[in-house]
Formats: sequence, C-alpha cells, structure tokens
Amino acid sequence: MAELLKDAHLVKANGDKVDASTLQGKLVALYFSAHWCPPCRQFTPTLKDVYEETSDKHNFQVVFVSSDEDQEAMKGYMNDAHGDWLAVSFDSPLRDELKQRYGACAGKEQEAAGVKERRSGIPALVVLQPNGDELCFQGTQELSEAGPVAVKRWREKLAA
Repeated sequence: MAELLKDAHLVKANGDKVDASTLQGKLVALYFSAHWCPPCRQFTPTLKDVYEETSDKHNFQVVFVSSDEDQEAMKGYMNDAHGDWLAVSFDSPLRDELKQRYGACAGKEQEAAGVKERRSGIPALVVLQPNGDELCFQGTQELSEAGPVAVKRWREKLAA
C-alpha cells in the first residue's frame, strides 16, 4: 500500500491534507464513484454505514477516487454523503492512474482517463492487499450482500 499511494495527495471532506502513511497496516478499499451517478448515490449510504461500524474495529479505511466533473462537485458529494474517509485529491494524476490500474471508471470518462480495459463502471469498491494487489474487486456487491460481515471476511483473508 505504501508504494501504491506513497506520493498520494489525500484529503478529507473538510479539505485537510492527510499523509498516505496513515494507511499503513489498514485494510484499504478504493471507492470509485461520482455524485452525478444514481447507482453511486444509492450505494454510498450503505458504504458509509458499514464504514462507521467497522473502521475502528477492523482498521478499515476507504479512499475515494472521484469521477465527478470538477472539484466542487467532488467536495459537495463528500460533505453531503460520504463517511469520514479519505479521497485522492481531485487535481492529482493518481486519480487517473488508479482508474487505469484497476479498470474502474465511468464509461464517459474512460478515454479521457486513459483506461484501456474497463472492468467495471461506477460505483466500484476495490479492496486492496498491502502491496496494492486486489484482495476483492467485487467490493460493492459483497458489501451490499453481507454488510459489515464483508469487511470482517476481507480482514480475515488478509490475515490468512
């Protein structure tokens, strides 16, 4: 995780900058989403509830990778609907790099983001291993079906 996000510009909804080293040792999930996306707005409250229940108990952290059209839309979405999780700064090239690496993005941004192979639209929740490899690519589905139990399973998978 440290290598993947080592130079990341992470922010909180209030604009505070957060050093990526705070992710060390945590179960990290990348949340690809946007405010303009109805399925995203439907899933985000579920993620927020599960996050609030499991972030401390399972050392779980979400990092939002926005597909919003501008920084103000991203900030508004984070303030209105998100949990107290982190986000890749809107102006960071890492946003597109993560979309390219995991193939998760909105269809309308695929070309501009440079995503050659789109594996998932948004919302997408990709749970990571400490080295940045995928632990679970179907995080939205697993979380929707199992709620907090999904986070517990991911944590157990990491420990195995």
